[in-house]
Amino acid sequence: MSLTTTPVTTGQQARPGWWDEPFGVFQTNLREIDAGLDVERTLDAVQEHGAGVWLLNVGGILSHYPTDLDFQTRNPHLAGRPGGDLVGDALAAAGRRGVRLLARMDFSKVAPAIADAHPEWLYVSPTGARQEFEGLVSVCPRAGYYQHRIFDVLDEVLDRYEVDGFFFNWFGFNEVDYAGRVHGVCHCAACQEGFREHTGLDRLPERAGDEHYREWRGYAAATIDALTARVRAHIAARRPDAGLILGTAADVLFHEANNAIGRTLWPYATGESVSALRSARPGKPVLVNAVAFWDMPYRYAAEQPEMLGQYLTQAVSRGANPSTYIMGPTGGIAYDGLAAAAAVTRFHRDHRDVYTGLAPAAEVALVRPDPLDDDGRFGTGVPEHRGLFTALVERHVPFDVVPAGALADLAADRFRVVLLPDLPSLPPGAAEALDRFVRAGGSLVATGRSGLRPDGTVLDWFPGQRVTTVDAEPAGLRSSYLQLDDDADHVEGTRLVPRHGRHHRLTWRDGTEPRYRLVEAAPYGPPEKAYGHVPGDQHVCGVRAHGAGTVVQLPWVVGTAYRDTRLTALRDVAVDLVAERLADGGRPAVTLDGPEQLEVVVGRSAAGLVVHLLNHSGQRGNGYGPALPVHHVTLRVAGRAGRAARALAGTATVLDDGDDLLVRLATVTGFEVVVVEDGVTGTVEDEGGRRG
Repeated sequence: MSLTTTPVTTGQQARPGWWDEPFGVFQTNLREIDAGLDVERTLDAVQEHGAGVWLLNVGGILSHYPTDLDFQTRNPHLAGRPGGDLVGDALAAAGRRGVRLLARMDFSKVAPAIADAHPEWLYVSPTGARQEFEGLVSVCPRAGYYQHRIFDVLDEVLDRYEVDGFFFNWFGFNEVDYAGRVHGVCHCAACQEGFREHTGLDRLPERAGDEHYREWRGYAAATIDALTARVRAHIAARRPDAGLILGTAADVLFHEANNAIGRTLWPYATGESVSALRSARPGKPVLVNAVAFWDMPYRYAAEQPEMLGQYLTQAVSRGANPSTYIMGPTGGIAYDGLAAAAAVTRFHRDHRDVYTGLAPAAEVALVRPDPLDDDGRFGTGVPEHRGLFTALVERHVPFDVVPAGALADLAADRFRVVLLPDLPSLPPGAAEALDRFVRAGGSLVATGRSGLRPDGTVLDWFPGQRVTTVDAEPAGLRSSYLQLDDDADHVEGTRLVPRHGRHHRLTWRDGTEPRYRLVEAAPYGPPEKAYGHVPGDQHVCGVRAHGAGTVVQLPWVVGTAYRDTRLTALRDVAVDLVAERLADGGRPAVTLDGPEQLEVVVGRSAAGLVVHLLNHSGQRGNGYGPALPVHHVTLRVAGRAGRAARALAGTATVLDDGDDLLVRLATVTGFEVVVVEDGVTGTVEDEGGRRG
């Protein structure tokens, strides 16, 4: 078996299985002292939670079954369990109840005796040291333990137990340990050879920020993807009805939603991640594992209930399956958020018809940058992406997230508008795919450096032609503005927004419609001298036809400016450019009349058009508290007059307004789901809905 970093192509394709239907998971992450777990009592709690799948520790760091492999560590506490086999007992009990059992494996570390016997398996730091934590030693995914021996472990489990699938924890390179200590890039012999083969470079970087670290990350990702594909193929060959939950090459894609000290909350992180996964791999299901405790070092402290509920609400709204993760046996550690997690899990279970095959269906795509796409001067496009993300949410514009790496596969007819946030470079094939998209009639809205080449030229189908100046220093931006009233010949009394953040001045191509004049800086203090601004002759935005579509170029980081200032006038500059494109040749499919704290997520399943409304009013600082009920909300669905509609969480009044369908909701508390059926009906009275 060779050590390879070449992905197995079949790993990228969806493999049918039980995981294609909606499912909920409950994970009991066991300590070694939990070998005496009461499996019947645990299954009572799993089913009461609304889950039909139990994720249980099986092997790797510690085997909760009587392993016969000398490179596995059998849990010594199994000796005190009648029969000595927790996994066998759990599987038999779950089978009697119709609950599926997933095997949780963690191959990231081994016991010291195993490490001493096989030093060639271990992670090696740039200083030559091995990595140890709480008596365990980290191994390297490129070396023999991962590349060979884990298949022996899988075979032992598959030979003994008819588990329904596997989940691998911490399946990657251990540059950082549990305590957050940075150990750096692995320098074991296998990594030195593999990095050289993958990149042609002889010298490994030591840590993030070093030269060639990006190449290291590419090598590391390719190694994990290739190994994941091999594991998936191995499991499928041995037991076709057992799935693998892991990375992009697995059967089920995975995201863990958790909190951490020192991490600034990105409130939409779960929904963003699920949306990106669904866009990049549309045929594969996603599982979101919501952590019931608050940060890894505080496993006995409960996460805020509303935070745990928010993780799972965002997950199911984007078409993912919910999973709740606790430490130890059920009924042990007091996790206050379990009721909130159970409410979402049971809702997902009880509305199986709506969530079966739920797929993203927004008309707008927001591209998510690669966080490593950094030119070393201005940082990445992540702040721009997040500013635009927030702006779209607050203006109730439904959108799906598309990773930059998936743009090359963008279907020309999938979206009406693509929003490109400050991307200094595009992956191979992306520019060509966007060109086809616009030529076919789509609209592209590009901000910041998107479309700009390092030499100052611009993609030849963009409105801009060449960069003349880059304004990035705060001192040079102060007291300069964008004038939103294009026909004004004066400054005072017109709509102005501050020019905050990096701006590339461009010359524009013929046929470009200019927008937003630049108002150059003038004195701003003392007050007696704060005057002298005049409309300039330069414009900050350009709109140009390309084929049957349109390109809008705003070479200024308006999303970052909104994130930094929270001035809604800045938000509206960005969103109005998108809304204008949606209104060009049609109307938005879904619009909402309600407060900006409601996020609108649009999907489609066999049940019809599915619209989730997520109430973010509980967001506070670095977490969520109780949401404020939102009253008198109206959802307008264009061209759907005469259709049946229902609200799943509350009640709705449904009526026609010309060609449109109006769904009036008296109250939205945590979240609401509106289903608009495809068939035309007469007056209906349905679950949660009535015509007026």
